[in-house]
Amino acid sequence: MRTQVRKSEWQPTRNLLPLILGQEPTEALDQQELQKLELFEKGLAREIKESDTIALAVAKMVRMALAAEFGPSLVTAQGARPMVETITNAILNDPQLKKQALIIIDRFAR
Repeated sequence: MRTQVRKSEWQPTRNLLPLILGQEPTEALDQQELQKLELFEKGLAREIKESDTIALAVAKMVRMALAAEFGPSLVTAQGARPMVETITNAILNDPQLKKQALIIIDRFAR
């Protein structure tokens, strides 16, 4: 008998895209979340360039998000590279996530 795994779609607890795009937040964000978001935005503005490929820009965005959420030591850890690659591939293969990532990258590319 085969074990059947039910595939459920992940639903984020908060929608940060409107906040990143400069719109009013629909939910109250605490100070710690705002600081993480600010760190994420500063890192993206510093790291992403217009000449980056889409895959490279998404990988930079993933690394910056992990660093902002969990600290820079996670991104520099030995096992971080496969994790970043897996998350990057998941974003690139999901049309909705890819579209959101491209909107964010477009905003911060210099």
